[in-house]
Amino acid sequence: MRDQDKQHRLVGPDAPATAELIRIFARHGFTSSEEPLDVADASTVAETALGGALASPDIVLACQARTERCFFIRRNEAGEASGFIALLFLNPVGFEALMYGRLSPDQPELDQLTAPDERASAIYVWCLAGVSEADKRAVVRAVTEARRKAFPHVALFARPMSREGRMMTAALDAPSAGAAWLGWVPQAADANKT
Repeated sequence: MRDQDKQHRLVGPDAPATAELIRIFARHGFTSSEEPLDVADASTVAETALGGALASPDIVLACQARTERCFFIRRNEAGEASGFIALLFLNPVGFEALMYGRLSPDQPELDQLTAPDERASAIYVWCLAGVSEADKRAVVRAVTEARRKAFPHVALFARPMSREGRMMTAALDAPSAGAAWLGWVPQAADANKT
């Protein structure tokens, strides 16, 4: 489904914010997708850019189907995947799981994620990646702008895995970022990269 079509069928209390998020991401070249090929291509980007595969494509597709606002892909002029943004929109059950260390980013429980018509209690920045420097800048700009303009009122959490991720996470928590706060989620000693 195209992003414009998706914007017209959004419902619930987060509909305006989600529509704005989709518009912002589209301006930076990212489109929402439920396509298995897009998720598989993003998995390849993750392996290349981040040094390892993350959640399985089936899990990403299940989370996208549950929330309808989880996975966004960027493709270059040749049609190759060049970046992606994956976000987990947490409902109250998911927010509590995150706070008590029970959220499993490599295999999130679907009942912890928002339904399309449900208000997000928190957003977990699940995974971000870009291939080229331009793609990496697009990821940072898209997420930073969405944080400030679409969901400034929702607590944002991240577990940065790279130097760039830590820098972007710090920027997301700048005083101008919004009224909500950003939580740093420490990596468990036995957890996989997310």
